[in-house]
Amino acid sequence: MDRVAMEFIARRCWRRAEAWVIGLLLIVGGGIFGYQISQWTLAKAYMDQVSEVRNAYDEAIKQRDIRLDALTRLTGTAASKATEAAVSANQAAGKADEAINRLAPEAEQ
Repeated sequence: MDRVAMEFIARRCWRRAEAWVIGLLLIVGGGIFGYQISQWTLAKAYMDQVSEVRNAYDEAIKQRDIRLDALTRLTGTAASKATEAAVSANQAAGKADEAINRLAPEAEQ
């Protein structure tokens, strides 16, 4: 009888230990699974943020290109006006030189 009682107690303790081990494995597995889900969610949130930043960067580059095009047009217009002004100034200087040369011979006489 002693042997039967000891085996009964051993089986009972082993079943309890098995239940605790299975429960512990379920809890640890659930924790690992939850951690993996949280990491996936975090990675998705980061990817969404990166996508948002990329879209904002692309929009900023488009706006910069528009401003640079406008600046280039304005610079081209300013350069052509400066060229016209230089031509006009050169013509005015030529006329002034002619007028001075006409007056200079009269002053010598």
